[in-house]
Amino acid sequence: MDNQKQKKKKSVMDTLSATMVLVLIALLLVFVGYTYLALKNGYTLDDLIDNIVGNLIGVLAAFLLFDILNNKLTQDAYARETSQQITKTLMGEPEILDSFSDEDKKTFLKSTITSMIKDEDAVDMLSTNMEKYFDRARGARIRKMFDYTINLEPNLTEEYVKAGFPGAIDGKYYLIDEELKFSVKCLGGTDENYTGDVIRLGFAYDKKSLDGGLLETGQDADFTKSIFNEDLVVEPEAVDFINSIPADKVRDVINDLFMPILRIDNSGDNDDEAQFEVERKSNGFILKFKLDFDRNEASGEHLVSIYFKMPRVWNSIFEVTLVDPTKEPHIKLKYKNGMDVTMYSYLNKESTANVGACIQRAGLYDIAIKDEWIYPKSGVIFHIKKA
Repeated sequence: MDNQKQKKKKSVMDTLSATMVLVLIALLLVFVGYTYLALKNGYTLDDLIDNIVGNLIGVLAAFLLFDILNNKLTQDAYARETSQQITKTLMGEPEILDSFSDEDKKTFLKSTITSMIKDEDAVDMLSTNMEKYFDRARGARIRKMFDYTINLEPNLTEEYVKAGFPGAIDGKYYLIDEELKFSVKCLGGTDENYTGDVIRLGFAYDKKSLDGGLLETGQDADFTKSIFNEDLVVEPEAVDFINSIPADKVRDVINDLFMPILRIDNSGDNDDEAQFEVERKSNGFILKFKLDFDRNEASGEHLVSIYFKMPRVWNSIFEVTLVDPTKEPHIKLKYKNGMDVTMYSYLNKESTANVGACIQRAGLYDIAIKDEWIYPKSGVIFHIKKA
């Protein structure tokens, strides 16, 4: 505030000084001119003074108005230039913005959006959604190098027959073999999936059960806390079969049927008998892995690998949903003769994800998005039935 007062006072003094100089110059010119006229035409001193004063008043008003307008225009141009330089500095130096409050930053962001998009509703929509991402990003799983391979087999393996899995021999199910790899950055180390002692994989008995499980909160919200979830889509007798397995045998049976492997960085292998435990729930089951990996990794990035097999009834939907921000996802689905597969994409980058990004030939859908972020919740649906 003191600096502003000093600048204003200096500006006023500069204006007065310039005006006085102009007045003195004008006075000198008038005096010389009328002295010449007086000597030539015989003007008296009184006539000379009267004429000088009268003309000086008119000249002074014009000079004063000109100086004030010139000073104002000069100040405005300087202010605009200074403001532009400050804005460029703020936009180019995030460290400077750190000194501002979050509210000031949001105001600055909204002003920037407004300058680019003139529609009031569009500005409000973008600003509100970006604020939600700011709140979420501090603990979000932001994924890169996302490579998802799904192999479909028309029949279940011999392990299902040996275990007595209902429907294993009468053609009710096909087999899904999934392998997923991605790198993930845990911002701020606040994500429960990585900072806890247990890393979870969730399997729900159907899509409705999975959706309900993802809405759970509190200590029992295992699906919400899982690093990856899948819905089995099995018949009620298959659910009864899993629930009827003795507690001391359930881990071995699930390991034989699903063959789950979870690795983070270089940790994790299913050869260790104590590597995961099975917790059965009313709407599915959770595999709880104990992995020894560096949670304090300086880069904050981890390489995650997930592998498993699972059964699914024919004439069902297999959905790949990207629930976290993902860069350049690569999704590949392979299937055998005797299977009829149709793909429907709802990836959010329509210009690239749905046109030209998918290679389709007999037995293959290969979707590769280049140089794009895909935001939740986007994905691909495959309808799978017998040919």
